[in-house]
Parts: sequence; structure tokens; C-alpha cells
Amino acid sequence: MATQPVPQNVDPAALLNAAPDDEFALVELRLDWPYDLDVYPKHKQLWLRCFVITQDPLGWIADRGDAWTAVTLEDDVLEVDLYLTVDIVRRTIEETEGNLAAAIGRYASTVMAAALEREEELLEGDYPNRAARGEVPRLLEDLDGDHGSFGTPSIQARRSWSTIGLGALTDLVQHAFGHVDLDRSNVTLDPVEPADEECPACKGHAFGYPSSLEDAKQTMCEKHKAAAVAVNTARLLRARESNPAGWRAVDKAVMRVNKAPEPYYAPQPPRVVGETPARNEPCPCGSGKKYKRCHGA
Repeated sequence: MATQPVPQNVDPAALLNAAPDDEFALVELRLDWPYDLDVYPKHKQLWLRCFVITQDPLGWIADRGDAWTAVTLEDDVLEVDLYLTVDIVRRTIEETEGNLAAAIGRYASTVMAAALEREEELLEGDYPNRAARGEVPRLLEDLDGDHGSFGTPSIQARRSWSTIGLGALTDLVQHAFGHVDLDRSNVTLDPVEPADEECPACKGHAFGYPSSLEDAKQTMCEKHKAAAVAVNTARLLRARESNPAGWRAVDKAVMRVNKAPEPYYAPQPPRVVGETPARNEPCPCGSGKKYKRCHGA
């Protein structure tokens, strides 16, 4: 499903009502609060991105809920991504008497308030892993609290419906399994000799990872094609080693989104602190082995 441009002044509620029924798709909403709010973080710019998805690609996990967050640190930006299912948005709209801004704002203001309160903790970098293990509260923990300082944001649609991509999948996996260290930065390959006039890498082009790099390989010279393969292999290996269960979850979710045959294993999130699997239960890492023959050995 290709991303379609959003018509000017489109009603976000109408866009949500047009959600595709049989696809794993998402739409990004832009949320704006008044500029005079004294709620900005001390050290970093806080950027909240809000996505609505048609269905959860990690639906094999029990009790997943309908709302999740992911945290990313990059340069001077502390980015928090909020994901909501279209079903929970519709139910919350009914509870707020048809007010989409109030419905989305309930979740968004909770996340903003929690991120500001826990800024130092988030900046330490290990929050996603600790949250997945149940060592620290989730950013949506205080959903029923009072976040009136934010009021209700104005909402616009940034993009129309598109297929859930790798970035969103790793965010959703982060919420359940902790951080998966997949480098998604653009790729620029080193010059080679002799240069090929038809090769985009020889021309110095940068490639989005992973899809643009994969597509561009078809027109690369042999040396740059090999270099692209090496970059991809190194990044995937690093991701796999950083979080084996999380990477297996990414792999299964990618297959599910693309309606391809899925791996038979169903990785499970880390046990909440204090819980230990029974020896004959499947290992949470998703290896398919019993716990006593895997991480419980």
C-alpha cells in the first residue's frame, strides 16, 4: 500500500473512518498544543509523534492492550512515539461525545506529562529495556490522571494510510521487548575505482535504509552492490545480537504485515520482574525450546 498525499484541510476523523479493514496500515497525526505552555524539557527538545494503526502486528502476544509508546534519543531531540489502534480511538471518541481532539489528547497528554516528569530517566537510554521488564512505569501508566496543563491539542493529518513499515514495527517491538539496536540511518557508500556512470552509489547518492538501499542495489556496480550487502548484513547482525527475542519478534511481525508465511515461533516479552517461567514452559526468547533447555539452563 503506497502512501497517498493527504488532501488539503482533510478532516482527520473522516480519514480514521476510512481506515482499511484488511491491511496492517497506519496514519500519522500532527498534534499541536498552545505555545505558551510552560512544559518544555530542561535539556532536550521533546517531540511527540502520534500514529493510529489498523491492527497490532504483534497480536500473538496476550494482553497487549491498544496503546503503546517508544522512546528514541537523537542529537538534541527526545522523541516519543505514541501508537493507538483505530478501535481504541473510535471507542474513546464515543466516550468524549464525538470529540477526536479530546480522545487523542487523553493519551497524548498522558505521554507528554510522563516524559517531562521522567526526562532524566529517559535520557539515560535504558528506559525501554527497564520498562519492558517491568522495572519502571510505562509512559501511559497514569492514563486516568489529571493532565489539564496541556489542554486539548489541535489535530491535523500528516499523511494518509500506508503500510506499517520497519520503523513502526521496531517501535512496537521496543514497547514489548525493549530496544532493538537496528541502525536505520541513511547509507552512503564509499567511492570505488573505476567509477560507473550508471551506478547511483558512484554518484554519491545516499539511500534510505532498508528499502531504498535494497531497491538501489539493482542498478549499482558490482563493488557497490557488495558493499551494500555488507552494510545490510552488519546492521542486521548488530540488531539480532542486541536483542535476540526482540529481533525474532520484528521478523515475525514483518512476515505478518506482508502476509507471508510466518516463523513458527512466537517470541514472548521479558517476564515482569519477579516472575520466572516454569522449566517446561516455552522460553520467552522465542527459540522454540523449553525454558530449562534455553535461558533457564
